[in-house]
Amino acid sequence: MMNAYIDLYIDDVMSNLGSMLDYAVGSCKEPLEAFYDRFLASGIDREMDWGNPKYLCGMSGIELAHAVAVQTGSPLPEKDSFIDIGSPEYWTGWTMAYLRWNLNVDFRTMQRRGLPITEVYSRYSTLHEADPTKALAFARQALDDYAAEHNPLCLARKNAGLTQRELAYLSGTTLRLIRAYEQGQLSLSNAGIDTVLRICYVLGCKPDDLL
Repeated sequence: MMNAYIDLYIDDVMSNLGSMLDYAVGSCKEPLEAFYDRFLASGIDREMDWGNPKYLCGMSGIELAHAVAVQTGSPLPEKDSFIDIGSPEYWTGWTMAYLRWNLNVDFRTMQRRGLPITEVYSRYSTLHEADPTKALAFARQALDDYAAEHNPLCLARKNAGLTQRELAYLSGTTLRLIRAYEQGQLSLSNAGIDTVLRICYVLGCKPDDLL
């Protein structure tokens, strides 16, 4: 996936998503998770993914919040436009846009695969005053952990009651390779058939169960 917005837009998108959530939650009393779900359902996130400048920099965060609300069938009340750039909601939106750019993972994928909005929000107290790269490191780890936990090889290994090191030893491969297969850094489908069969023999499964 290509980056959704060029460097020129990144500051605008971060500011606007922060303002959108601060306004929707802080001023309009929308639940954070519910409103973010509306953002994803509105299709505006996709417009950002496709680089539509109307949604990247063509409106303010408050206008963006109203656009999300209209697109999802329940308009927001008009409220005073004060934005608290120090609020947890602002930081959460700002950080989600930062992560979207630096991880090159779209908003919907982050939400589904280990980095939901509530998880980012929960890190406000420990990360909001830290360098943004700290949030980036946390996000990468969360996505990697989710991918590993839902990887077919990882699931089969855990069902067999084996550690990664034990599976590597018993299958005649290396710990580094087992970790790479489970974390998605390497695809088991590209491994030699003898490697796949040895792993399957140890785990008591078929190649189709892992590939």
